[in-house]
Amino acid sequence: MLRTVALLPGWVLLFGATLWASGAIYFDLPIGWLRAPLALVYGATIITLLIAIKRRGLALLVSGFAFFLVLIWWLSIKPSNDRAWQPDVAQTAWAEIGGDLVVLHNVCNCD
Repeated sequence: MLRTVALLPGWVLLFGATLWASGAIYFDLPIGWLRAPLALVYGATIITLLIAIKRRGLALLVSGFAFFLVLIWWLSIKPSNDRAWQPDVAQTAWAEIGGDLVVLHNVCNCD
């Protein structure tokens, strides 16, 4: 019982990492039609590995490795302004400076 309670934070962390990785795949994969299936396959694969692998340490290691693969891929995505943006945020802000006067253009004024 004590061992289970001690391992609980690790399992919660692993569950959160799996959710995050599935969300990263779903929201940031560049191929639109492949997003949902690949996110579901990732989550189902991790759950299956955790159930199928009897050695818990190995199961945690494999699922952690899969998370770090997704994390490395996600961190390697280059930011870009030429993507499909919503119309209200499609243009970047810029400033016009004239002496002591600064005029800002394309700034969202919202509450």
